Amino acid sequence: MRSKHLKLTAIAALLALFPILSAMADEGASDTLSWSMTPYLWLPNVTIDLALDDTNIGGDVSFADIIDTIDTGLMLHTEGGRGQWSLFADLTYVEATDVNELTLLRIESSNKQLFLDAALAWHPHGIDAPFNIFGGLRYASLDTRYSFFSVPNDNLLTSRQSKADYYDALLGLRYRFVFSERWSLDTRGDASFGDSEGTLLARASLAYTVGAKRQNRILFGYQYKQMEFMENDVTTEIRLQGPVAGFNFRF
Repeated sequence: MRSKHLKLTAIAALLALFPILSAMADEGASDTLSWSMTPYLWLPNVTIDLALDDTNIGGDVSFADIIDTIDTGLMLHTEGGRGQWSLFADLTYVEATDVNELTLLRIESSNKQLFLDAALAWHPHGIDAPFNIFGGLRYASLDTRYSFFSVPNDNLLTSRQSKADYYDALLGLRYRFVFSERWSLDTRGDASFGDSEGTLLARASLAYTVGAKRQNRILFGYQYKQMEFMENDVTTEIRLQGPVAGFNFRF
């Protein structure tokens, strides 16, 4: 009950950010409202460590192995604001299925993962300046199902499902190093804590400005993310690291 109350409080606090942003923006009504949208692709290698009491189970999974199992994937960052304030949302959604054939058994697995960061960012020197800090909510939803079939009869023997939602407070900062009129380096670092055992993210992306008005950017860089979750007596630590690329539309 207490956990549910904390989740509702976190969601209410996040929704309260919207009128705050509007009020702050009205103070500088002469500032132009700006929006950006960035679809991107992340190609990580994955390390998964499972701990049941004192027993550790884990391994490395390459992106080549991951891409063979992915059915649906969406990665999108969107942000809008003016003056010293902006709101952003960062969404990652993945659906994956896999089949493991054994001598007398076939195991079919399906996995759905949704990660959403929603935050209010403060830009002390304006939204076009290099530095800002942000805070908000990080939500993670993990849904995994395993089905076991006999071979060759193809009878369903049993199925198991694990589903959990995690709500964390999110804090972080971003800084942009400007090298020239067209080239810059965008960096981001953040941490979250709450229902999960903690999440860390670090990203650095080179940005090249393109377009007739030079308002869009090509992004390519590297991202590292570490997540730890506890469900019953099982602790799962996931580390993802690899290249990231995207295209930033600015309006």
